[in-house]
Amino acid sequence: MALIGKIREKSWLLIAVVGIAMLAFIIGDFNFGGNGPQEDVYGIGTVDGEKVDEQQYNLFLNNARNNIMQNKQQQNPTQQVRFTEEDDKNAVRQAWQTSIIDGLMRKEYKQIGLVVDEYELENILYGSNGYKPSSISTQFTDSITGEFAPDQLRQALDQLRESPEAGSAKQYKDLMDYVAQVRVEEKYNALLTAGVHTTTLEGKHEYNAKKTVKNVSYVYQSFTKVPNDAVAEPTDEEVKKYFDAHKKDKKYNQKASRKIAYFVLPVNPSKEDSMASFDRLQKLKPKFAAAKNDSSFVLRFSDIKRYANDSTSMAKPEGNGQQGPTYPASVASEIENANVGDVVGPYVGQNGAKISKVLGFGEEKTATVRHILLNAGSPEEFEAAQTKADSIMKVIRSKNNFEEMVTEFSEDPGSVNNGGKYEKFPKGQMVPEFNDFSFYKPIGTMGTVKTTYGIHIVEVMEREATKRPILADIIKNIEATKSTADQVNSEASNYIYDLDDKFEGKSNKARDSIFDAYAVGKGYTVRFSTIQDEEPTVTGFNELAEGRILRLAYDEGNKAGTISSSPIRDNNRIIVAFISDVIEAGTPRLETVEDAMRAELRKEKQANYLIDQMLGKENDLQALANEMGAKLESEGLTFSASNVAVGREPQIIGTAFSGLVDGETSVPVKGSNGVFVLRVDQTTSAPETTDYSAEIEQIKSQNKTTVENQFRTALIESANVIDNRKLRRHGIR
Repeated sequence: MALIGKIREKSWLLIAVVGIAMLAFIIGDFNFGGNGPQEDVYGIGTVDGEKVDEQQYNLFLNNARNNIMQNKQQQNPTQQVRFTEEDDKNAVRQAWQTSIIDGLMRKEYKQIGLVVDEYELENILYGSNGYKPSSISTQFTDSITGEFAPDQLRQALDQLRESPEAGSAKQYKDLMDYVAQVRVEEKYNALLTAGVHTTTLEGKHEYNAKKTVKNVSYVYQSFTKVPNDAVAEPTDEEVKKYFDAHKKDKKYNQKASRKIAYFVLPVNPSKEDSMASFDRLQKLKPKFAAAKNDSSFVLRFSDIKRYANDSTSMAKPEGNGQQGPTYPASVASEIENANVGDVVGPYVGQNGAKISKVLGFGEEKTATVRHILLNAGSPEEFEAAQTKADSIMKVIRSKNNFEEMVTEFSEDPGSVNNGGKYEKFPKGQMVPEFNDFSFYKPIGTMGTVKTTYGIHIVEVMEREATKRPILADIIKNIEATKSTADQVNSEASNYIYDLDDKFEGKSNKARDSIFDAYAVGKGYTVRFSTIQDEEPTVTGFNELAEGRILRLAYDEGNKAGTISSSPIRDNNRIIVAFISDVIEAGTPRLETVEDAMRAELRKEKQANYLIDQMLGKENDLQALANEMGAKLESEGLTFSASNVAVGREPQIIGTAFSGLVDGETSVPVKGSNGVFVLRVDQTTSAPETTDYSAEIEQIKSQNKTTVENQFRTALIESANVIDNRKLRRHGIR
């Protein structure tokens, strides 16, 4: 019986049984939900028309939850850990992916006749006849040698199988299933990778791709540098022609989906709602003033439990972008001139209705500077920005025209409209280099500062110690009452009636335009949510609102142009929604890809413009760079490189290795994001060798890893998977 206990002692290995085994095997290349016992056509989902086993899914879900919780406990052995909502979302994702791949893999095993028979299982358990013992088996070791002890395992398994205790037989079967499952997975992986081979020619190509270096010079100009008025916008006729030529391109292939358009009416508290909170605070005000223990009073009566009586609780006027306690301009004078112990309010602050007790005052050191930012990213850009900054400072010192230079040169949108000034900001708010210059250089100093943003020309204008009140706040949330929510709901209902009338007899495209114009006319912004048919879900809404939106999208009879029959309540907002489009799988309609194709056409026109600008000027790259306002880039490239100095532009690498000889220059070439002219300056050939074994092994290893990591994704992508959990939960399908 002691040996049975040993097996049970190791039961953490069996928690998942096949489930944990499948999770370990299956989740490999996936990133990390629904109930409902009723039987229906889809169940919780289907794979190639067959329903997903709901009982097995629930088992995987339970195992995933246990596994996540166990991992958290192991990582934090001295703390009490919680199973969070995010943990449950991860468990649900894992369980669903596991259910799908489990079914697909079982089909694979069956199709190729892959099994683990009793003879093989026996050898795997006990490590006999050349088989390596399973991970479960190796838990049983000799106390002296530490080696695997098959006799101990055999005795333990015999006792477990023959034990009259409830659950022992099932535990034995689960254990055997687990060992067999791991073995069949190992065999499948071995079959997959057995077909991975690498030839000597492949090794040679890889060797030359890494060792041959092309030293090149090129002028590159991004499409974004083309002036807006230099190329005409693509016409509808051009877009239609492009669509006819490219609609079957893979990148435009559509997944079946529903596009929901909606606008949001916020349910904001009314004046009457605010007064209710004010009344409660007004009654608390004299008690707060008389309170001897302010922290206890705050913790008892405030909806936001926050108290501190040191510098961390110094409050600042609203609108300065600072974190921590704030107060609005409406009470600024009263608070700043109050005596210690005074209670100010009620007033409406950022977190709700407040009364504030003045506990004391502190001083906060602040600085005021003005600056000019010259953006830079690469070392070359920083060098150029520094040179430019030095020139600008000479002009400022001679002409005293800092603000004029801000307008002309500064690339900081946050300060360019106020002369480059940042006023009364506290120590630590800015990046360290900017902060140190502002607080430690003498007032009147002007100099340059290098930060991650670029080069700054900074002038220190003023420093002072600003008096800040230290406040204890009693905060009451201002919430909209049912009456207020009903008023907003009634307004949204009227919008729906109006839109329904306007939609009468109109096409889907016309309804789109009507909905957009109506929402904008009422002061709202139209938003969109695309729901994939294979995995219907809507993010950013509460459970009830999501159900209403999914019902709008999938209720029988609803089609493109259908508007919600009534407003949709989502916490403190009310939604008016309609089905903007129903997209079928496969070749797209023009309207679904028009914007993307128009962008591609615009890029082609920009490319042609740049090619025309560069054509015939290839002989002098430096002159071309000067004319285009671009930089002459020089670097050494290998064919195996993935990036170049200007970013990811594989066409630059391809052109360098396209057959150009040393000293030869290309014509202007269109890249992914710009146009370039390239010259090969010098080619350094790979050293001669006949040994490509390292490259052969590298390619083989990479290909094996790719196969092992991606075959599950390939199986799922080749299957027709429908996730019906959400629609089922909301009673839609």
